[in-house]
Amino acid sequence: MNLDHVLRFEGQLGASGLFFASGSFGLINHATEYEHTREGNTQTFRYHQDDVLLTATFTEYENGVVIRKDSFKNLSDAPIVLNGLSSRFGLDGCTYEVYTQYNSWQHESDGAWQKLVTQVTAADQGIRTCDGAAPIMALHNLHSDQITVFHLMPNCQWEMTALKFHESKKQCIVVETGFNRDNMRLSVAPGEEIFLPTIIFFHAKNKTDLDAYKLHEVFNALYPRRKMPVIYNSWLYCFDYLNVDGLLKQVDCAAELGVEAFMIDAGWFGQGEHVDCFEVVGNWEENLIGEPKGRLGEISQRVRDKGMVFGLWFEPERAVPNSKTAMEHPEYFIGEKFFDFSNPDAVNYMADVISEQIEKYHIGWVKFDFNDYIPHDPSGGVFYRYLQGQKRFVELLQSRHPGLYLTCCAGGGYRMELGQASFFDSFWFTDNQGPYDGIRIIKDTLKRMPTALIERWSVQKYYDDFPNCFAEGRTGYMLSCNNATWDFILNVDDSFTKGFINGGPIGFSCDIDGWPDSYKQLWKEHIAEFKKNREFFMTATARILVDSDDIVSIEYADPDLNRCIVQLFTKRSYASQLTVYPAVDPAGKYNVNGEIVSGQALSENGLLFKDLKDNCCQTIELIKTKKENG
Repeated sequence: MNLDHVLRFEGQLGASGLFFASGSFGLINHATEYEHTREGNTQTFRYHQDDVLLTATFTEYENGVVIRKDSFKNLSDAPIVLNGLSSRFGLDGCTYEVYTQYNSWQHESDGAWQKLVTQVTAADQGIRTCDGAAPIMALHNLHSDQITVFHLMPNCQWEMTALKFHESKKQCIVVETGFNRDNMRLSVAPGEEIFLPTIIFFHAKNKTDLDAYKLHEVFNALYPRRKMPVIYNSWLYCFDYLNVDGLLKQVDCAAELGVEAFMIDAGWFGQGEHVDCFEVVGNWEENLIGEPKGRLGEISQRVRDKGMVFGLWFEPERAVPNSKTAMEHPEYFIGEKFFDFSNPDAVNYMADVISEQIEKYHIGWVKFDFNDYIPHDPSGGVFYRYLQGQKRFVELLQSRHPGLYLTCCAGGGYRMELGQASFFDSFWFTDNQGPYDGIRIIKDTLKRMPTALIERWSVQKYYDDFPNCFAEGRTGYMLSCNNATWDFILNVDDSFTKGFINGGPIGFSCDIDGWPDSYKQLWKEHIAEFKKNREFFMTATARILVDSDDIVSIEYADPDLNRCIVQLFTKRSYASQLTVYPAVDPAGKYNVNGEIVSGQALSENGLLFKDLKDNCCQTIELIKTKKENG
């Protein structure tokens, strides 16, 4: 990638240089001379202004991806207050459209293009790092057809802005990414260095998926997945209405199917016959009055006896005012109910609380949730120190409990981003685990996150008295939940469900014990097949080949395109067949359903999917022949 046109804009049109910074030291908003050094594939730019040092480091990778890391350092002997801090890029030309993603509960990663007329901003709206927007922005130059994609690894409440500046008859495009300036007044101590969100950026040719495979390749190499288990979670089976005897049946069935980790979600804590789990957060002790009535250890023992890992749900960042956590340490809170991870003592306390439960119940898998928000950091720190503390909390638990598997959840996908992905194992990507909306969310999340990070969930219920007018004598149906609360259900072919949950950690959150034996056998076989393929998915890149309301095609491949798995999902099929064009090595030859086909022929002629049907998924695997692969 040629960095020249994105490193520095040297004009004087209102915004130039590598940075924007403002605060008690003054303003940095101009092109200037930088101290420039180069070592291998890394370039570093440093700028001094009085007692301030700004540093930008660019590292370029073979596939054209560049990672930019910037910092601000106070060189004085007195505190400095920051009111704005952004990394800056200048882009060629002046006629662009911009892609951003809205992000909220059950609407995760909902993206669209819009024309850049004056300014487009995507900004995080609170303490959760994907609240209202996802940290991605792409700019398409309508004259040159060049696409530049920017991804953030948030470490603060962030914003990304594309602006059109003009002076006289001249125009320019400037992109700024960094701290959300709304209400920002971050105090920087003498000698302290503040780090901006890491930026991953590159050029793309494909407007459909923004060449996200490039991001996947680099991120997988820098942050390799440790595990990708087959998992069970109790939430969409029973929500917080736990029943130990029913759960033990799910444990036994899960083990028989080949599940490797079993989690009890919210509902195990607080005291009472039945308590609303969200009204007793902060009481991280087992309910001895209502379910599970002191039998959580029994469930854990059964899970482990069956050869699975036991998991438990926590929401450590929130507590109700009368909870044990809040009453023991009210000084550890922001307001009445938000635990303050910017306080190191609070981090250590909560790590002790969670560690106690991990040890007591022999927990090997934790799901951390966060079901509320604060729109502004009351300290003015834009949640920078809070998120530093959150990361330290997670790393502290990982150091105390090596091998602990961690799922990130925040009311669904409110923290589903690359910064959290650098220290979590996977994401509960939405509360809407239905196959229709789920495919849409997975597809759009793949534009900004590798596939191995995204948990997929089968949420199905068998009804044996549901009529079928097209199959004589058949009354049974497998219905899928297609929202967060079983208010909307639908029936899809088994191929659709199996295709939907392939690609990341596959999970079940439903009454699997109530499935017919034939259906249990189907999933047992699918799980066994997935285990053979999971090493492939752990490092796989993803491409979106078709993206429409009725048909979606996703290709998973290893970085060298030696093995490619192409899925075609048809919600509605108005044609009998469709040709899609996979990414392959044009110089190679591939085994496609027993036929040897050249990569060039596949590139030119595509893959033909025949006999398209509603609510189905077809899968074609392409394996490069050994001679070509060797």
